[in-house]
Amino acid sequence: MHWRITDQAWRALVQAKIEPLRILAHPKVLMEHPKLVAYYRNVAVLPRKGVQYLAFDVTKYELGGGPDMTYQRALQLSKLFNSHISAILESTVSINWEEIRGLMFSSAGASLDGSWRNKVGQEAANRVKSYLVRRVLERRLVAAAVNAEGSPEPFKPGTDYVLHVDSYLGFKLSNGWSIRFGTEPDISFIDAAGMPRCAIEVKGGTDPAGALERLGAVQKSFRAAREDNETVRTVLVATCITPEMARRIRRDSLIDEFFDLTAIIGDLEERDSFLRTFDPYLRPG
Repeated sequence: MHWRITDQAWRALVQAKIEPLRILAHPKVLMEHPKLVAYYRNVAVLPRKGVQYLAFDVTKYELGGGPDMTYQRALQLSKLFNSHISAILESTVSINWEEIRGLMFSSAGASLDGSWRNKVGQEAANRVKSYLVRRVLERRLVAAAVNAEGSPEPFKPGTDYVLHVDSYLGFKLSNGWSIRFGTEPDISFIDAAGMPRCAIEVKGGTDPAGALERLGAVQKSFRAAREDNETVRTVLVATCITPEMARRIRRDSLIDEFFDLTAIIGDLEERDSFLRTFDPYLRPG
């Protein structure tokens, strides 16, 4: 994986016959043309404030009045943009240039009207759902998809369940288990007897000031999950984990494990490590 470009994302571009530099950021290009930061930021569907939190303030570069772009900064931005762009490319069976343009416009619109803050939580949850669904598809464990009305639909090969993960309430697996999507928690693993065995909460907020408030919501969700099954395994996936939040998590008996969502998105090894923790639920029946 070079500059955080995944092999799967690269293959998607090759298959779609899209020139890589139209989609993926290159440090040299950003050094020579810093104003293109805005272009790649929108391809990555990241608002300016999001980039400021995850890297640094790019406003002056985008407006053309900033200092010279150093290689270190260009590399940092390239890795950030490419990790998000790769995740987008991985989440679909096929993609074309018109769909990329649509993502760019939606990103620009979200930044302008402030709606990004409202959408980020759901998008973060959908990202984690898509990784888990891809995992069970790779294991050939999907028996049925539960549609938005709550009705199971038999598995149909060729259906892009990953891209449209937000259209489903969950998936029934051939080993008798189920993956259920909802709120409080966002994702649950349910065993063959109908008992919740794992509860996952995803918090995509990037504002450090709201970190402890988000932690309180997680604790409420996991407390309710423990009422259904006192041995349920609880997993938190968050974008922003402040030092104080991390300290409280380590001391909290309600939270068994926690993961950094940014690392899961941007690093394939981190993502695989995260997904491996759920392999005990994905054994063939």
